[in-house]
Amino acid sequence: MRSDTGTREQFEHSALSIAGVRPVNEDAWCIAPVYGGLVCAVADGIGGHEAGDVASALAIRIFGETLREAGINAGDTDQAAEILKRGHTLAHEAIREQATGKRLGMGTTLVSACFGGGAVALCNTGDSRCTLIRAGMVCPLTKDHSFVQSLVEREVLTQEEASSHPMKNIITHSLGAEFFAECTVHSLCAGDTLVISSDGLHDYVSRETMTLAGEALTADDAASTLMEVAARTSKDNITLIVVRVHGEAIRQENGE
Repeated sequence: MRSDTGTREQFEHSALSIAGVRPVNEDAWCIAPVYGGLVCAVADGIGGHEAGDVASALAIRIFGETLREAGINAGDTDQAAEILKRGHTLAHEAIREQATGKRLGMGTTLVSACFGGGAVALCNTGDSRCTLIRAGMVCPLTKDHSFVQSLVEREVLTQEEASSHPMKNIITHSLGAEFFAECTVHSLCAGDTLVISSDGLHDYVSRETMTLAGEALTADDAASTLMEVAARTSKDNITLIVVRVHGEAIRQENGE
């Protein structure tokens, strides 16, 4: 199991990643302090393809290099979103370049988040996810790029039906294949809990469990709660990063 934990004035974080029932952990993740905030990312190598673990690790490496070269400022959310998207794009190109021989067809999802300036900038490719927990409310901030989600948007399925659909793991966009990176920006409130995760987590925990995680005293406690519940039933690798927003993040944005 890989893990990371840290407490900063603005954003307390905790990360956990396990192979679960799978022989290899094809997930990868990173947490990086940047000027004015924090960047997190989770990649999930596409199951059933060659070298999914190679693809996810490569995506995280190229994404991290892009951040360092760009000198990202977390307080400028528009700039941050552009740099996140650049990281996705360059990671996609690197995966396509190395997808030869036994690695032909390898790919990965990638979801990234930049916290700063009283907001979070997000970029998503695939069905890894960023979920907001606020005052008992649980709301995905990213939209899954999946076949089932497209049926939900066309009102063929309800969100509840989608969660148990046998084709829910078929994704429509990924790094290494049909590429698309979708960016959004969302305001934050003191006390918010955000969970960045691979589908090995969010497909196997209920809204009630997410709510309990939001009520946990620390990001560590929230991460442990989510991992413990998911590990009981998940048939996939499980990776999660929990970020707890402290009041300083909002007060600095308001100039207090």
